[in-house]
Amino acid sequence: MRTSKKRAILACTAAGLLAAPLAIAPSASATSSSAGSGNGYVWNNVNVGAGGFITGVVYNPTQPGLAYLRTDIGGLYRWNASSKTWIPLLDSTSFQNWNELGVESVATDPIHPNVVWAAVGSYSESWNNGQPSAILRSDDYGRTWTSFSVPFENGSNDQGRDSGERLVVDPNDDNVLYFGTRNDGLWKSTDGGRTWAQDKSFPDLGSNSTNGLQFVTFDQTEKHRGTPTQHIVVGDADDSTLYETTDGGATWTTVSGGAGTLPIKAQFSGDGSLYVVYDQYTGPYWMGTGKLYKFAAGTTSRHGNGAVGAATDITPEGSSAWWGYDGLAVDPSNPDTVYVSTNDRWSPVDTIYRSTDGGSTWADVSASTSLNVASEPYLAWGAQPKFGWWIGTIAVDPFDSNHVVYGTGATLYGTDNMGALDSGGTVDFSSAAAKGVEETSVKALLVPNGPSDCKLISALGDLGGFCHTSLTQSPTDTFDATYSTGSGIAQDAKGDLIAFVGEGNNEAMGQYSTDGGKTWTQFTMPSSMSWGQGQVAVAADGSSIVWNPADGTTPVYSTDRGQTWTAVSGLPTGVAPVADPVNAKVYYAIDSSTGVLYRSTDGGETFASAATGLSAVSNDQLQTIPGHAGELYFAAQTGGLMHSTDGGTTWTQVDSADVSAAYAVGEGAAAPGTHNQTLYLVGTVDSVTGFYMSTDLGKHWTKINSDQQNFGWIPDIVGDPNHYGRVYVGTNGRGIETIDVSAQGQNQNNQGQNQK
Repeated sequence: MRTSKKRAILACTAAGLLAAPLAIAPSASATSSSAGSGNGYVWNNVNVGAGGFITGVVYNPTQPGLAYLRTDIGGLYRWNASSKTWIPLLDSTSFQNWNELGVESVATDPIHPNVVWAAVGSYSESWNNGQPSAILRSDDYGRTWTSFSVPFENGSNDQGRDSGERLVVDPNDDNVLYFGTRNDGLWKSTDGGRTWAQDKSFPDLGSNSTNGLQFVTFDQTEKHRGTPTQHIVVGDADDSTLYETTDGGATWTTVSGGAGTLPIKAQFSGDGSLYVVYDQYTGPYWMGTGKLYKFAAGTTSRHGNGAVGAATDITPEGSSAWWGYDGLAVDPSNPDTVYVSTNDRWSPVDTIYRSTDGGSTWADVSASTSLNVASEPYLAWGAQPKFGWWIGTIAVDPFDSNHVVYGTGATLYGTDNMGALDSGGTVDFSSAAAKGVEETSVKALLVPNGPSDCKLISALGDLGGFCHTSLTQSPTDTFDATYSTGSGIAQDAKGDLIAFVGEGNNEAMGQYSTDGGKTWTQFTMPSSMSWGQGQVAVAADGSSIVWNPADGTTPVYSTDRGQTWTAVSGLPTGVAPVADPVNAKVYYAIDSSTGVLYRSTDGGETFASAATGLSAVSNDQLQTIPGHAGELYFAAQTGGLMHSTDGGTTWTQVDSADVSAAYAVGEGAAAPGTHNQTLYLVGTVDSVTGFYMSTDLGKHWTKINSDQQNFGWIPDIVGDPNHYGRVYVGTNGRGIETIDVSAQGQNQNNQGQNQK
């Protein structure tokens, strides 16, 4: 059994601004695909189905069936129209560059549809300055990428993550791109995204607010291939202003009218009208009062240089201080057909409004909709599926006005009969539109030791967690719809008692199961806890449970399966406990901030220091070995993989010459003909970071992933105790990845094996 806890590992080095054009040698191209290559191993997702926030969908206007989907922390996808599946494009993102798995914005080239750009980087706050952001360019639909470093921070998981698009390509000259940054004003490229320079003529050069510029949009009435578009509009949340240029950026002026609050989204229609969504805050958390305005087409807009005209408030329904507007789409084939969504309207749930007369009248789409969630049945939440919440994106297929998709905080819905609304019919939306998207953030994984209907149990951000009875079909339901986050799972030596902890409705939540995770009984919550979460451990015989929450309150233990709790003495708050697999009285915990190992010998009632001087790192990972009392492995990050056989009193480094870093460690069933549990490692062996397995206690390591399947940050790796070679990887945004090494063969002649 094992547990893990991620802490911030980011260096805080200031990134300076560059005044001159930025010309940077590109990094080596990175190949992304949904299948492994090179060493022969192929990883696949355990099917949950989406499970996270869809922040944008962008269609290519000239190639039918070509679209891209971006997520806040889970990468970029391309639509495969023939298989009706989204293909992940950034799985090659390395462990060290995990920040680049978040996609701030995406642009698809209307002149050369094979070209696509993505602005990547998850956080724009100063604490993340040590992590790279970049502009990626691909000339083969995202199969391979060239990365260009930039001197500003992107924030795909910050507030305003669903605004935009911030990154846009000129529809008349695809050498010209603009990017509206959060902190550093407007940036421009004139060589297809290879070099970038700050636009010094733009009125706002940056304020370090992390809000900054929300979108850049081009007047679609300009049709002069080869000459850059002259009429461009930019939304600035720093000063609640719309800016426009009618001379290709030589000069910028303020657009009068509008709501006077933050412009977060805008689109030109085919007739030159401009639609703009305004809110008090950028969202998606609490957007405040929202408005939708329409700016009339300029008098000379069809000739390419007319400023927008008068503004009219066309808001479908009066907003409130608690919810606003967000998703926006104008039908490329019908300039008077407009869609806008509410956001943070929790009662009733969010909806989409549709107008076919340029905003004069509106229809509530959700009032005439059926939702099919057969592909992701958990979306019923044990009752009735919701039309949506956090509807941050709406997109209309430019070649089929009946084909409309919209993203929510958990999935993507799509329909092929939007026109039914015009005749009083029902619009059929289906979550099958999200097929191929897997973007859950995995907090912990557990394979039951004993008989169970659950092949795997997961603790997930936002969704709580699942008993996965199938690895290929989406779960029927979450454990409890009130869970907002699951954070820790543990079991006793036989799997007779499983404990699960997390948070729901800003309160601590926990439960236990005695039938392998099929049914659950809720804990009585400790009165000392606030929002809970954290990590849990179960004694080898199930006689006690130790829970150390992440909310800073005192750790607690229970001897009656969570019905009553008593404060633990001597264990620092937030430090993850692990139970010895043989001795029911013994627990361990490493405080990675101080390098101290704590041990309990009285069933978790008290802990005391048992060893000091362990590598003080930012991620503590302790792994016990079934049937071996006192045997521990510790993934000490850049301190390597440590091993103890005396309960943590003394330690030796495993393969110190080869294993230079260990980020996560797990164990699974022994290989046929051996007695040693198989070790699994996320780490660096012979200077190559990846996923590894060892069947001889770390003497030899075999790499089991390809360079095309790294998945960014990996907080958890878990072997199956009942099936040799089956291993699960918990990602931070790409869901649960799994592989059965035994089924794929031990990689001809142990190719990729690293030996001492």
